[in-house]
Amino acid sequence: MKIVLTILTIFVSTISINAQDISEEQYMNVFIVVSDSSKDYFILREKMFQLSKNLAIEIDTMGRGYNKSKNLICLPDNDEDEIYAGDYFPRRYPSETLSLEYLDYYSNGDKPTGGTIALVIMITDEKESAEKKLKQIIKYSEGAFILNTKIYMGCMH
Repeated sequence: MKIVLTILTIFVSTISINAQDISEEQYMNVFIVVSDSSKDYFILREKMFQLSKNLAIEIDTMGRGYNKSKNLICLPDNDEDEIYAGDYFPRRYPSETLSLEYLDYYSNGDKPTGGTIALVIMITDEKESAEKKLKQIIKYSEGAFILNTKIYMGCMH
């Protein structure tokens, strides 16, 4: 019985170590270009439409909208994704589209944002691309900035 317990303990310890290794590998270092941020969804939504028009950049809501009763950017309650239906699902993959995201998802808790929404222009793993995009949008949004962070790229289910 003692031998089996020891083998089981070694096996569980090995699984724990491997799980940690795998999860760290599932993070990607990215540069997120943010045009503006605010706690007011509707102000940023208007800015998003204006930027889309000025820069000819597509808007991608990922099927999310703003639910006033929940005070939340979220998928519809009846979304086919049962886990995230009625909840916020973040934009994670490298792309150049406009979207409204919760800044605290990207800031990894480095600074308290308290529900601050970010008007995201680009997510990229290339610093030079982010800097080039920032220079392009700064004339439309002087508060624009680049956030360098790690995003979890693994399965969210």
